[in-house]
Amino acid sequence: KNHACSVTGCNMRFKRLEHLKRHLRVHTMERPYACTYTGCRKTFSRRDNLGQHLRTHQR
Repeated sequence: KNHACSVTGCNMRFKRLEHLKRHLRVHTMERPYACTYTGCRKTFSRRDNLGQHLRTHQR
């Protein structure tokens, strides 16, 4: 695993750079994926988590 998280105290390592970049959002609190349903203000750091959330509106 070549790509290590540079945040102090975090020992996470990843084989793929894009996985490290995705992981870094845990530390930066970046949440670029927002729910588009009216009245819902939830945001997510990962697109797949947003997709999972959107299914809750379809029930």
